[in-house]
Amino acid sequence: MASHGHHHGGDEQAAFDFAEAAPRFREQADAETPRYRRLAAALADPGARVAADIGCGAASMAFALAETIPGLRVTAVDAEPAMLDLVRERAAERGTPVRTALASVDDPDALAAAVDGPADFIWAGHVIHHAADPQAALDRLAALLAPGGRLAIGEGGTAPQFLPANLGIGRPGLELRLIEAGARRLADELAAHGGTPLPYGWNLALEHAGLTGVETRNELVAKTAPLTGPDLDHAIAALETKVGWFERYLTAEDRDTWTRLLDPEGPDWLGRRRDLHHLGIDTVYTAVRPA
Repeated sequence: MASHGHHHGGDEQAAFDFAEAAPRFREQADAETPRYRRLAAALADPGARVAADIGCGAASMAFALAETIPGLRVTAVDAEPAMLDLVRERAAERGTPVRTALASVDDPDALAAAVDGPADFIWAGHVIHHAADPQAALDRLAALLAPGGRLAIGEGGTAPQFLPANLGIGRPGLELRLIEAGARRLADELAAHGGTPLPYGWNLALEHAGLTGVETRNELVAKTAPLTGPDLDHAIAALETKVGWFERYLTAEDRDTWTRLLDPEGPDWLGRRRDLHHLGIDTVYTAVRPA
């Protein structure tokens, strides 16, 4: 999943402290500002008047929209109060008027009140796959659009990879097993609150929501080895976060390997390696409510 700090189901909420993670979300959001401004300019109609960033985390898209489209009323919506506290801090620092609202994608009434539509543009980044019923969540968001309004979702793509296949420590394929552990955690999370994963692709899900003109854009992230500075810090922080989230889905041997790799005091610390890279694909799907 993305490291964007979005709504997670029951067990994950207990396991993940959003308030504690807020500084990392802020750092990542600051680093991603140029990318989100590009996306906002490409995806939202310059004449848009009402927009919402659903499952906003640090609200990278909300700020990008508010700072690139004059006169746009933007609401940052999240199910985590700690994330909305962070958004309000960032709004004050930047002098950017972004409204905040507490709502989950699984709560139709709270969601409708939060968006306070009809909306010209709705963004949901890496959050819909956490919904109890992803199709129902898309249906709800589609219904909050004005005729001609656009829904954009960050879903699919590929999980970022940072490590060589063989590190000379532990069994080869360590990072692939971490990604697979994440898929199992998500499946368990959905099952725990009676949810079901989508049985088809996101493009079809948007069509099922009654939207038209479905388009897909893939953004390649490709930073070659060796990673240094903030790029290296980001890679290590991302891996630490995933290991923390997916720990119980890993074998004892893999957990031990990760402990060694993530220990700055130990001889195997990733921060001293010169063969880390960053390769991934971010996919965004867009579709329009028929006029």
